Amino acid sequence: MPADAFEFIISQQANGTCSICSANIDGFGMRKIQLPGDPDYKGITVEQAIVNRRSHRDFSGQAMSLAELSHLLLYSSGITDKRHGFRAAPSAGATYPIKVHALVNNVNGLAKGLYLYLIPSHELELMHEGDFSHDLSHAALGEKMVRHANVVLALSAVFQRTQRRYRERAQRYIFFEAGHIAQNAYLVATSMGLGACAIGAFYDDEVNRLLGLNIRDESALYLIVVGKI
Repeated sequence: MPADAFEFIISQQANGTCSICSANIDGFGMRKIQLPGDPDYKGITVEQAIVNRRSHRDFSGQAMSLAELSHLLLYSSGITDKRHGFRAAPSAGATYPIKVHALVNNVNGLAKGLYLYLIPSHELELMHEGDFSHDLSHAALGEKMVRHANVVLALSAVFQRTQRRYRERAQRYIFFEAGHIAQNAYLVATSMGLGACAIGAFYDDEVNRLLGLNIRDESALYLIVVGKI
């Protein structure tokens, strides 16, 4: 992202956060799905996950379970210290500028559509129902794996959350954090026997529009496809 675009975004961002609601349907008709609690599943060691980690672009077509998606989200970007609210990925000053969107293609118990991961409550909020895989594939320069993956995690950044504290250094801290989350997703997927692949090449405007982002507030940074192999 050009520096002037970054400066525009952070200068225009309003100070706001996602509201958390325990109801299944909020006042605007958004449907919220409580993700299952983490089971006693224990994967391979972190060292073995690092050794085994590869970028996978071909997927089996088998459905992913809701528990698998829950595990993936929790250990890539969710809250792992409930007392202090700290998350799985490090964040400069715990400012947490990254939002995680999930484009669901094939997950048992979930309709196809675009969801927002509500990290504080470990819920998914259905933003738009439908098959958006072809639209996102086109935005990602025709990448077929976007259509065949079970889920695509799209990371966006609300720049002002970090810029308020770190000013001109905020941009690098935000990009670091997106990388931390993506690597977590890679390793968690590997631990569960899933495949993952990060995508950095896409048309910003198309992805921002698909995610429903206001570029005065935030912008898409990174895509991570995850699926059964």
